[in-house]
Amino acid sequence: MTYLKELILKDQVFLVLAITIAVSLVLVVLFAIYTIFLRLRNIRKARYWRRLELLWEPAVLNILTGESTYGAVRELVGHHESVFFIDYCQRFAQRLSGEEADIIRRLIEPYLPALAQRVQKGDPPQRARAVRTLSMLGFEQYHEVIEAALDDPSPLVAMIAARALSQRGSPECIAAVMERLHRFGNWSQSYLASMLTTVGPKATPVLRYTLLDPQKDARVRTVAADALRALNDLEAGDPVTAVLTEETDRDLTAAILRLLGKVGRPEHLQNVRPLVKSDDFVVRAQALRVLGELGGASELEILKRGLEDESPWTTIQAARGLREAGGENLLRELAARDHPRSELARQVLAEGSVA
Repeated sequence: MTYLKELILKDQVFLVLAITIAVSLVLVVLFAIYTIFLRLRNIRKARYWRRLELLWEPAVLNILTGESTYGAVRELVGHHESVFFIDYCQRFAQRLSGEEADIIRRLIEPYLPALAQRVQKGDPPQRARAVRTLSMLGFEQYHEVIEAALDDPSPLVAMIAARALSQRGSPECIAAVMERLHRFGNWSQSYLASMLTTVGPKATPVLRYTLLDPQKDARVRTVAADALRALNDLEAGDPVTAVLTEETDRDLTAAILRLLGKVGRPEHLQNVRPLVKSDDFVVRAQALRVLGELGGASELEILKRGLEDESPWTTIQAARGLREAGGENLLRELAARDHPRSELARQVLAEGSVA
């Protein structure tokens, strides 16, 4: 009886295994068929678009040479071919300038509404490409569509819109970007700050307002501080110094200190000195560096004490601050002694000689 049960159990196992293998083979075959189908479809599509390009090319060239009219070209473009025709013409526009580029833009203009619809209906890559193309060829007419793309569910589409708006150099555009900057949490702060600086000095009032607003996200304020530093905004010194000691976020405080190191004045140091005793080594380090950048002989003693800090990052910033505040002789004395910080002193002195 036991032997019979074992035979039945083995038969069931073999049956399950056979079914599993059969299903796997069917799935593999179906996947192969689907792959071939996609490949053939893409080949047909590529051939179709190539035929259209060969049809459009002489007509577009005749437009550029003045031998034909816009109407002659537009008669060759079907309703469902609008978006591809824009892509095709954009390749011309990227190689042209001046009057010829304007001709291509006028040729494309009637088809831009179809592209604007793609911003809302396409998949994320299609929407991103549509936003980028509209920003290049029809920003003035479709700036509201581009601004609305800042709220697109796809971070990629939203970033393409943010870059396009930042490159326009308009305070209104940069304000719209700043309102949504919290969406780009996965993008590096240095990249975001660099993007904002493309606007130029016109962006500084909006950036200052964002930095000084305690209700804004700390990361967004940090990016604003870094952008103001890159723009060398001298007007930011007084207002950011007033709020410096009130901030509790490490990155934001460090960003404000970096900003002050670039645009601050010696009278701002009274708000910086207390931060030398901060519990956070990053804040201590940056505060010591600012003392060196803005201060002079009166700060040398504080900077010298900073060399004894437990944090290596803080000690190196203290040493650099000493060098910048005019304390190179102190560093040379330290470098010549048998001291735990002698190697650090030699390193910082070497940095100064290279600079």
